[in-house]
This record gives sequence, C-alpha cells and structure tokens, in this order.
Amino acid sequence: VGANRLADALRHGLTPTAEAQVCCAAMSAVSKKQKTGGKDRLVAVAFDIDGVFKYGREWSPDGFEALQKLHNAGIPHVFVTNGGGGLLESTYAAGFASKVKGAAANASGEVPLMSEENMILSYSPWKRALGPQLANRRVLLVGDPREKVLQVAQSYGLKKAVHYQDYAKLHHTINPFRAAKEDGASHTAVANAAEGPIGSHSVGTAHFADDDDPFAAVLVMCDPYEWFEALQCIVDILCSPTPANSEYDASVPPVPVHFSNPDVLWKAQHPYARFGQGAFKIALRALYKTRLRSLRVPEEMHDDLLASSFRQWGKPTDATFRFLEERLREYCPPTSGQRVENFYMVGDNPASDIEGVRRANIFHKSQGNAVTWSGVLVQTGVYKEGDETNGATTTVHGVAEAVEWILKKEGV
Repeated sequence: VGANRLADALRHGLTPTAEAQVCCAAMSAVSKKQKTGGKDRLVAVAFDIDGVFKYGREWSPDGFEALQKLHNAGIPHVFVTNGGGGLLESTYAAGFASKVKGAAANASGEVPLMSEENMILSYSPWKRALGPQLANRRVLLVGDPREKVLQVAQSYGLKKAVHYQDYAKLHHTINPFRAAKEDGASHTAVANAAEGPIGSHSVGTAHFADDDDPFAAVLVMCDPYEWFEALQCIVDILCSPTPANSEYDASVPPVPVHFSNPDVLWKAQHPYARFGQGAFKIALRALYKTRLRSLRVPEEMHDDLLASSFRQWGKPTDATFRFLEERLREYCPPTSGQRVENFYMVGDNPASDIEGVRRANIFHKSQGNAVTWSGVLVQTGVYKEGDETNGATTTVHGVAEAVEWILKKEGV
C-alpha cells in the first residue's frame, strides 16, 4: 500500500481504528462546543511547527495562548511536521508541549491538547497505511538514531524491520569502508590484514537464514547518519529483493522505497541551509540509475522502474493531507451529523505548507467535494514579507495573529 492507495482509501472512508477512537475521545469535548458565528459548518486547523512555534532554537512566547484561544473556541487542531527525528509521537509531543508552555509569558489556565493524539510526524501516516501490510514482512529501516527508529517501527507493528546499519554489519563486505574506519586503517588491498592466495578466504560468502526472505519495502524514516552505507544497502535491494543471493533480479519489480519527507534543504544551527532527506532521495535516484546502466538494463526502462518504486510522503503530498483530514475529522463527535469540510493550514513555507493547501484544493475540486483548505502564511520562518506566497489565503506576522485571523473569519 503506497501513497496513492492511501489517498484512495481515505477518499472512500476508513473504518475507525482503536487509535482513531482514542483521538475522538480526546477531542470530542472540544469539538462539541465549537461555535462559528452561527454558521452551519465545522472547521479544524493544522499547524506546522518549525517557523511557527519555534525559530531555530527559540520558541514563540505566543504559542501557548494562541492554542488556548483555539481550544476555548472548540476548534480542533493538529500539529504536522516534516521532521520527527526518529522519535515516537508521544516523545515528540511531550518535548513540544514542554517547550511551548515554557516559552509562554503566562501559562495559566486550561492546557490545550498537545499529545501523541494530535502530533503528526513525517512518518506518522505509515502506522495505518503501511503497518498492517508490512507487519510480518522484511523491511529495511533507514534513519538514525538507530535505537529510536527501531522503537518507532516496533510501535507501528513492524516485526521484521532491519536497520540498515545492522544489515551492513551482518553482511560486512557491503561497506568496504566500515572495517577500515573502525580499525583506523586503509581499505586498500595492500594495507588491509587479508593475506593468502585467491580463494583462500571466505569473507563475504557467509549465508544467513534471513537472506532467502525477500525485502518487501524500504522505509526512509529520517536522515541516516551514514549516507554511503544507507545508499549502498538501498541500491542493492532495489536491484534484487534478496541482495545477498543475487546482484540483479529482472523477474520482479523493484521494492517500494518510502520517503517520509521531500525537503531537500532544512535550517539547522549552521548559518546556511543543510541537505535533508530530499537530497538523500536525489542521490539515491542518481546512483540507482547509474547502477542500472552498469547492469546493462535498457535506458528506456529506468524512469519506469523509479516511478514504480519511489513513494513520497510528507508535506505537501496528497497522502499526508488526506491523513490530516482524516485525523481532524476523528475529533468531531460521531453523533453530530456533520463532517469537517473547512480546514486551515498555518505554516511558514510557501513551497511546503501552502503548496499542500493548493494541491488539496485541486484534488477536492476534481472530486466534486465541498472540502476547502485555507493557507495562513506566517512571517516567522521561511517566508518573509515580499516573497512569493504561492496563493496563500492571507499572510500574518506570527502564530498569535494567525489564530486571531481564523477566529475572526469564523465569527468567533
């Protein structure tokens, strides 16, 4: 099940899961008291995090009060980020809540919902969309820290997830530089410890029981620390789902590779933007095509092989926005007889947050749906006054003004 299939499933409606029922219970009291100026409509809000609630290492002093106002108006909200850092939603939400509350000038009164129920990380949709299908299938897990991403995979029900570093250690000739790095030696033949005539070594020929079990998918959850090792492992698996047994298997299509976010660059502590997961995808694409050429796979097949394998998630993809809609609708009481059709996205990035809004509106219009998204662009992150807005509904200074604008528009 990939991004396109999720979009189809969400469009036709999904049976509420236990997780969905928890979400509904958590927010039903809020949504029941939603007041929108007497209008016969329900609304909900999705917030980006970076550039909205935090700016680098600094947190907005206005975030807590803005969320309180939304909560008091009975308008459900979620947080959605293209990050996650390989953390559990509960862990990320706890840290987020602590920072937002700690930065507030006045954190008294009822605390608005900031928990795993309404925290959507870049890979959060995978729990529902991929977890059931891959629960007992072998998958390669890419991302670091190793222990954290394995914990997330376990929480998603992925019983046979293999971390790329563990796979490379087990098959230690995959990465010719690993042993040299650990020993502080050179990887060249004249400098390594191997001696003897040809055929006298069995290095790299060991066979393990799992080697006959084909990989069903590759999940790029977050940025890997070891790009070379991760890229080599994925390319090997793309060429053959049993890479320890064969170099290339033309009898089967390449396994799906799921990327949790498309961001090529991101703002870290360095004064200039750093490469992100989108850059890793670009590198993987180039190396896979290069490897196909070396295997003499006809050039005209390359793009089709890539298109059948690479699956993109995260903002601004349709799959992630359908997931946002599903999650926000779960917060409405099932007996209300109404469904949320009006969504707001508060973000700082025209190419991610507002592009997602633009695509969502195109999708719903093409389906004849009454659903509308409005993009509220803040000036505290990527977007600066005077930049191209990509069709944002409005631009405001920060999160406080964004919430005020939404409440005013809804007549609250």
